[in-house]
Amino acid sequence: MIKKLIILFSVGLLFFSCGEDNKPTNEVEHEVPLIQFKDFDEKISYCIGLDHGLGAAQIYGAKQNEGKFYLSEIQNGLIDYLTDGDLRIPVQNVEPTLEIFVLPGGEVNTDEVSVEDASYCVGLTEGQYVVDGLVGRGIDQIVYVDFLVLGIEHGMEGTTPVVAPTEARSEIKNYYSEINLEQGQAFLENNARDDSVAVTESGLQYKVMGSGNGVTPRLTDTCVIHYTGRFLDGRVFESTIPSQVPAQLTPIEVIQGWQEALLMMKEGDQWRIFIPYHLAYGEEGSGPIEPYSLLIFDMELIKVKRYSI
Repeated sequence: MIKKLIILFSVGLLFFSCGEDNKPTNEVEHEVPLIQFKDFDEKISYCIGLDHGLGAAQIYGAKQNEGKFYLSEIQNGLIDYLTDGDLRIPVQNVEPTLEIFVLPGGEVNTDEVSVEDASYCVGLTEGQYVVDGLVGRGIDQIVYVDFLVLGIEHGMEGTTPVVAPTEARSEIKNYYSEINLEQGQAFLENNARDDSVAVTESGLQYKVMGSGNGVTPRLTDTCVIHYTGRFLDGRVFESTIPSQVPAQLTPIEVIQGWQEALLMMKEGDQWRIFIPYHLAYGEEGSGPIEPYSLLIFDMELIKVKRYSI
């Protein structure tokens, strides 16, 4: 739910965790020669790769899931995808393979799919996620693939990084903040020119996709609602649609952009809302929501439950 302090998020297959047969390779430390970056684009490419590599190693190398996946094969799949290498498993076979391998409850089926193949498939999904993020931000032509891959390798293998992880995260945050702010403002300015889009005094934009004739919620009423949240580049970060279980929340507990929209909607309304960063998670962001992020939601107000004492 889009609450002020808590937001749940999963990307690609990040609900998986993995480990090597004995010890995750990210626990091993190696010395690396000093690398001099010629320009900022080389450095940020490395930082993006390092940050992703460290995250993948932490997630897939979780001790409680040791033996389910091989970190080295995840890395192989990820790098093959990023470098346009010969893929050992075709992209179209990734989802069916993982559906067979991962059983309900988190157990794995090694009788029909090998750990090596499943791990490689996870790597391919991670590679696709990296590319989608770069393309969505419009920086895919700026990033140096060799430095991106080097960062991923250092992060996943536990190699002493060229840039300290905290510095890398800070560089990425500042870099993405500038991109998010610029792209968000440009989008809103252009979107406001659409005659079908309404703009409120606060800067919230919305488009009515379907109209209902029910009651309008008050601040403390419970709203039963289906929604899908996307970033500006189209990536979905949260949705009730896959589970078909609508959210139940009150306007008083959600971010400002949602609150304003809900208090204008009626039961049965279907809206698309465009929330500027200052009505969402602001200059700092929250969890997976980056600083200065414009958020887009498709939402359907199914029912309003009046608050009563």
